[in-house]
Amino acid sequence: MGKRFSEIADEVRAGWSDEAAAVHAASARTFQAEMDLRADLGAEISRLRGARRLTQPDLQRLSGIEQAEISRIERGVGNPTLATLEKLSRALGGRIVLVDAEAGR
Repeated sequence: MGKRFSEIADEVRAGWSDEAAAVHAASARTFQAEMDLRADLGAEISRLRGARRLTQPDLQRLSGIEQAEISRIERGVGNPTLATLEKLSRALGGRIVLVDAEAGR
């Protein structure tokens, strides 16, 4: 039987220079942080929608954003534009606010 992907990846990484490993680690942290933010955003949109007892099709009608895109955003796999976020926030009776993440810790 062939090797698993993780085994092949481990073999390749073993040959990396310290610099290449550091770049990979930094990129992985950045990517994970972005995915976490998307998941948090999606969860908040889903929470607000639920609090207003709206279905995704209801939110589609109110916002003009396709239900499939709403689903992707709520699942944390979408990459909404600012215009999309503005439409969703208006439809949900919310607003977009920047929060100091450091102050919340």
